[in-house]
Amino acid sequence: MMAETTNSDLESLRAEVARLSKIVSAQSAQAYSDVRDRASSVLDAAAPVARKAASVARTEGSAIAQTAREHPAAAGSALALALLVGGAIGFLLGAASRQEPEPPRRRYW
Repeated sequence: MMAETTNSDLESLRAEVARLSKIVSAQSAQAYSDVRDRASSVLDAAAPVARKAASVARTEGSAIAQTAREHPAAAGSALALALLVGGAIGFLLGAASRQEPEPPRRRYW
C-alpha cells in the first residue's frame, strides 16, 4: 500500500515538473521573441543615423585632410597647440585629484 502511494506521488511530481517545464519553456520563448523584436526595431531605427554619421565623418575628415595638405605649417602648429593644451589640462586634473597622504594611525595596544 505504501509503495503504491509513493509511486503515485512520484508520478504526480513528474507530471507537475513536466508541466512546469513546458510553462517555463513557453515563457522563455516568448521573452526571447520580444527581446529579438525590440532589438531589431532599435537596429532598424539606428541604421540610417549611423549611415549619416559615417557620411558626415568621412566628409569632415576629407575636408580636414585637404586643409592640412594646403597649409602644413598651420596644421602642425594647430596639432602642437592641441597637444600642449591637452597636456596642461591633464596635468591640472592630475594635480587637483591628488590627495594629501593620510597621517599614520597610532595604535595603543
